[in-house]
Amino acid sequence: MICKHEEKIPIHCEEEMKYKQKGNFRKIDVLVCENCKEEIPMPKHCGVPMLYVDEDYYPVYDLNENEILEMKKAYEGES
Repeated sequence: MICKHEEKIPIHCEEEMKYKQKGNFRKIDVLVCENCKEEIPMPKHCGVPMLYVDEDYYPVYDLNENEILEMKKAYEGES
């Protein structure tokens, strides 16, 4: 969301991993292999989790400088 860097969805068991949210209160984004249930955290770029996009998704608006700083601050210190 910050710099518009794009990556392909990771492949596992010869298929693209699928987006999923985990958790009850504070949800986290993960990618899951539908075949073996292997799960990885959502990849990060510029210090924040990347945004999952598929053909049915409409992108969010561009962030302004204050929103970018706020987002970076929110994820600061997370690994």
